[in-house]
Amino acid sequence: MHKHSHFMAHSSNVNCIRFGRKSGQVAVSGGDDTNVNLWRIRENETKNIMSLAGHSSPVECVVFDPSEKKVVAGSKSGAIKAYDMEAAKVFRTLKGHMSNCTAIDYHLYGDYVASGALDTNVKIWDLKAKNCVQTFKGHHSEVTCVSFTPDGRWLTSGGVDGSIKIWDLTAGKLLKEFNDHNGAIVCLEFNPEEFILLSASTDKTIRFWDIQDMQLLGLTPTDNAVTTSISHTVSEPYSGKFALCSSQDAIKVWSYDQAVQCHDTLPWNRDSISSERLGDTLVTDNLQLFGASFSNAFVSIWRVDLTQLQPFAPPKQQPTRPSPPLVTSNALASSGISRGNSKPSTPSQPPSHYLPPRGSSPVVHPSTATQMGPDTIKRFSVDDSASQGSSVDDTPPPPAGPAVQPGKPDDTPLGTVDCVKELRCGMEVCVRTFRARQKCLNQFMTYWDKGDIHGGFRYLGQLPSGGNRESISNDVLGAMDLPTIGLDLEGCVLVLPLASELVATTSNSYIATGVAVAKVLVTSFGPLVRDHRASRKNSREVNFASEDRAARCDVCFREFVEMQKHVQRVLDNAGSSSGVSAGIMREVQAFQALLTEYCCWVAP
Repeated sequence: MHKHSHFMAHSSNVNCIRFGRKSGQVAVSGGDDTNVNLWRIRENETKNIMSLAGHSSPVECVVFDPSEKKVVAGSKSGAIKAYDMEAAKVFRTLKGHMSNCTAIDYHLYGDYVASGALDTNVKIWDLKAKNCVQTFKGHHSEVTCVSFTPDGRWLTSGGVDGSIKIWDLTAGKLLKEFNDHNGAIVCLEFNPEEFILLSASTDKTIRFWDIQDMQLLGLTPTDNAVTTSISHTVSEPYSGKFALCSSQDAIKVWSYDQAVQCHDTLPWNRDSISSERLGDTLVTDNLQLFGASFSNAFVSIWRVDLTQLQPFAPPKQQPTRPSPPLVTSNALASSGISRGNSKPSTPSQPPSHYLPPRGSSPVVHPSTATQMGPDTIKRFSVDDSASQGSSVDDTPPPPAGPAVQPGKPDDTPLGTVDCVKELRCGMEVCVRTFRARQKCLNQFMTYWDKGDIHGGFRYLGQLPSGGNRESISNDVLGAMDLPTIGLDLEGCVLVLPLASELVATTSNSYIATGVAVAKVLVTSFGPLVRDHRASRKNSREVNFASEDRAARCDVCFREFVEMQKHVQRVLDNAGSSSGVSAGIMREVQAFQALLTEYCCWVAP
């Protein structure tokens, strides 16, 4: 386990923390100080993005929406507040629970939120309608977990009494209740590929439920500690096939396709985790398990490389004895043996380094199966005796060609160096371009890794134009999700010229990136620019504190006007042979209508 970062997250006790599932690079925490804090998780550090106020009592539970543009938080008073991250303010306050809001989840396909509370009720909230659309009653004790099914039709909830209930959102009724657990439900997690629910309880077991057939598939043996967080692998070829179950004692890798099996166990370092409470875990696409734990006012972010655990790690090779070197093709030629059309002699016994042909079935020895305890499975290993003698490159031999005469070398030998030189002939310009672009991206990343967003965009603006700046800007902006980086007005001033420059090009991909970025900026900052300019025209007061903001708004307005000119040029060239594609043209037309709301430039 690698300790990623350790930091003070709140001015008093931390109560909850959740990762953003979309990017895996943001987290949100709530504490007794009534604040909701957002965090950016970088390579080796975690930085605060913003602190959101609004609650009047300690925050008990938090969750991101699927796009990571909103955060919903429940408090000890029972009130629920929804925050808009772009505006950095509360946009909905939901009241209905009579006591602590203890669990919360966000619908995958709509602006609906599910909440559970100490008052034993489960509620469904419509953020657009600003009210509660459904209240489910049936739990006889505190609700500890709520989770929507992957298709969004049903809701599952767990309680302190160990019951799990499945609710039909459309019909508004209870579909099924499971009472197999003997302790409070602490975690509910759905498989991302199937309708299989995993539940963890204080009875120290994990149970696997088939939600379609409404039946129990299996359960784990009683563990030494309570599993408090479950995450599934999400990248191929492992997507949905393995569950990473974390407790105060260890992390275990489970599968349940054919039978419930534990593949590996990673014990905790007791000194680093014993006093902390595990909050949330997340598996990334590159098989990294991130976790967040907290104690008092501090949060620890840690990372586990799953490629070091089974079944993701390559099989361990047993030590082998050295073997004689293999006979190469050159040695064969010099010794008078032909690799041409003549058939090689078949040895009476295969050599020690003999490899079976590609595509053949491996030999399995049942005798290698071993029983390794209650949490392990019988494992069968592939026959490695063929490779025990030496390490052999299994690259297939070159195709057979004309026989080489003994003692007579080839008249026109072509070495590897000659082949490389021939392939690189005429590619010097491409190589220089790639290296220059790589150098610029590396320089940009030095700013980004330090959290200096403005410095990174300022560096892009200082690059020479005429191809290099446009290409780097397209690479960076095309791969960036602007709403999640906490861009402010100064950042808008720095990014707008880059987007405008991309729209002014003739490249389809550049125009598409420029329009997409500019649309986000105009939508986010257009109302601010328009209202600020209007207030200055109607007011004669002198306010030195707002002069800096006024200057930035003026720059943004000029860029809006310049952008409108470029958009008009793209529309004028729609009928030419170099015009943009129909799909991009629709985006440009929609963006032009948006621009018209915030600037009054008229085409000459």
